[in-house]
Amino acid sequence: MKRCCFKWLNIGLLVVLFGTARCHAQKEVVYRDYDRLGWAILDSLKRPGAASLFKGMSSLKRETRMLQECSPVVVKPRPAGKRKLKPEEIISQRRESVLMVFKYTRATTRPEAIIPWATAVVLAENGVCVTNCHVLWQLIDTSARLDLRDSLLFVATEAGMVYSITSVLGYDRSGDLAFFKIDPRGDRLIPMPLGSDLPAGASVHLLAHPAGYPYTYTHGRISRTFTKEAGNPFGNRVEITADFAKGSSGGPIMDDRGNMIAMVSCLHPIFYVDQPPSDRQMGIKECIPVSSILRLMGKNGE
Repeated sequence: MKRCCFKWLNIGLLVVLFGTARCHAQKEVVYRDYDRLGWAILDSLKRPGAASLFKGMSSLKRETRMLQECSPVVVKPRPAGKRKLKPEEIISQRRESVLMVFKYTRATTRPEAIIPWATAVVLAENGVCVTNCHVLWQLIDTSARLDLRDSLLFVATEAGMVYSITSVLGYDRSGDLAFFKIDPRGDRLIPMPLGSDLPAGASVHLLAHPAGYPYTYTHGRISRTFTKEAGNPFGNRVEITADFAKGSSGGPIMDDRGNMIAMVSCLHPIFYVDQPPSDRQMGIKECIPVSSILRLMGKNGE
């Protein structure tokens, strides 16, 4: 009887010790001051000599006029991960591949400011990134006029690093895709691994910057797959239940292994009556499948 009691006592001690060790092994929760990050980014733009590192929107627009639509952008994608990740692992391991896109507006009748514009994803260490075509529409559309205050489009990281957009590399309007190059200035960028298209019902994870709330994570499922234009491979679309809003454009939608399987595009609200904003019932969240991204990356990324 005593031997049995000692046996259970030892097991109990092991359980307590193991539980305590797990508690100590848990990572500390980090609370980031994103408002201060915004001011730090603006200050970095105003440092002496910083302007010479950036290319203005007018210059980018002139150069983009020479670019032919659907020109392939040869990028070797990062291989897809195979190990299933917990949501917190997906967030921690992929956030460095997700960039904030900002617009800088110069001071006129209003003070200078940086405006949270969209989201972009790093595809290569040398600075090749992808976002939506509508994010760079002012540069791509020859009929679009730049506002007098519009000065710079640039990207930034959660660590406060700021990088200039040096060129638009390729785009497709029907696929709402645009590739661009940034100058990493010797920094090592971490590309996002690319996966494969998934069917309706599959679990998905999203990390983006809705309406000035950087690095917001949402989770859901693919609700529907469809095509906007039969016969056009860039017309395929994916709809998801994970929430997003303005500023999320270009954000990565990932599978359970942290591989990018789609990209945020737009949201279609449904109203009970045709007089918004009353009686809003639902929002259809439309995304671009990764197969469209790969199709514009040379020979399907090969």
